[in-house]
Amino acid sequence: MTQALQIGMVSVMPGETGRGAIPVGVDMAGNRQEIPILVYRGAQEGPALWINGATHGDEPEGPFSIFLALAEIDPKRLRGTVVAVPAMNVAAFAAGTRGDPLDTFSYDMNRVYPGRSDGYPTERAAAAHWSAMKDHCDLQIAIHSGGEHSYLAHMIFASDNAASRELAGAMGPSWPLVFTSPTGSGNPSSMIASLDKGGITVELGGNCRTLTNDFHVVARDLAESYLNVMRHYGMIDGEPTYAKDWRQGFQIALLAPASGMWVGNPDLPFEEMIEADTLLGQIYNLYGDIVAEVRAPRAGIVFGLRHRPSVLEGQWCCFFGVIEHTVNDLIRP
Repeated sequence: MTQALQIGMVSVMPGETGRGAIPVGVDMAGNRQEIPILVYRGAQEGPALWINGATHGDEPEGPFSIFLALAEIDPKRLRGTVVAVPAMNVAAFAAGTRGDPLDTFSYDMNRVYPGRSDGYPTERAAAAHWSAMKDHCDLQIAIHSGGEHSYLAHMIFASDNAASRELAGAMGPSWPLVFTSPTGSGNPSSMIASLDKGGITVELGGNCRTLTNDFHVVARDLAESYLNVMRHYGMIDGEPTYAKDWRQGFQIALLAPASGMWVGNPDLPFEEMIEADTLLGQIYNLYGDIVAEVRAPRAGIVFGLRHRPSVLEGQWCCFFGVIEHTVNDLIRP
């Protein structure tokens, strides 16, 4: 605790904050390409928590929620370290698109992570992020949403190890839906879990909820969940709260059976059990005829729904969750 902590180009002593970047490369004009980071190093020992936003550039809930959470942290009273990455994929965030529009070969950072230092542009950015994070991280939260085409309700994908399951449970009472995801590669959560550390991917929001008050509600919900995680691990003072139990299962992606204008069922609830064959939405042609319906394939939960009306046959309409069992043991005694 008497030496400076170096992450990327940021150096911080205990009880200090620092801002800087993870270097990636240079553009054609010779300007540095970087991933901005903020480091809050506590005055006392504790775990290192990374909060990663905007792996997809059309998902701004990560940056805003990170700013709200950091405003609540005093590094002199913090135990451990918080490393905040508001936008992992800077080029995609600047364009407001899922991936870097100039990189068609490795467009989706959340599929190619941890990338390659000698790979395509997005792979290089992913590799730089992983190189900075892997040796200075105990817990990792990757923040996602429905982006520019859909809305996603509270959902956690927890990597398949005990540390990740505990981290999922520590997110608090708003997050009772926790599905297991593989450990290995492809995204930051699975890579951290491959080191037997805690890694989760959380989903909440979409561009349909980034106007005025809605954006604040979603970001505050996320920010409070990160703070609850810090309380659970003793990083900040306060009593954490938890869901009474957690529902686990698997997801089904429901695709459009026809092209046209997608209109969701106005009475459809999110995060509540619905019966098989419940109407999720309808597709109209441009003459006003209903040409297709999308219905629940079985009893389950809707946690993601398309909000972009234009749809092509085979495009995504709904993320549907099938609940296999309920557990109450994600939090260790």
